[in-house]
Amino acid sequence: MEEESKDVMDRIWERTLELFIKIHDCPENSEHFDSLVHWLNEDPAHLEAFNELGQIWIATGLALAREIGQPLSELERDQPPLMMH
Repeated sequence: MEEESKDVMDRIWERTLELFIKIHDCPENSEHFDSLVHWLNEDPAHLEAFNELGQIWIATGLALAREIGQPLSELERDQPPLMMH
């Protein structure tokens, strides 16, 4: 049972990454956005994974900005706290 749950989550994360990368690489392609919206509406777990990926993306950007010495006060001000696992 636990292995089945892990497989489902792995597939959700693979699809989340696939859609995120497609939109990132070709933001002008409306078919990618349509696919994403349809997929997100299929299951609350899809939206949860996509939101978590967004938080990871933001955290990565902030960490990189810190690494190169960019001021972060404006970037961090309106960000929700990062999820901790």
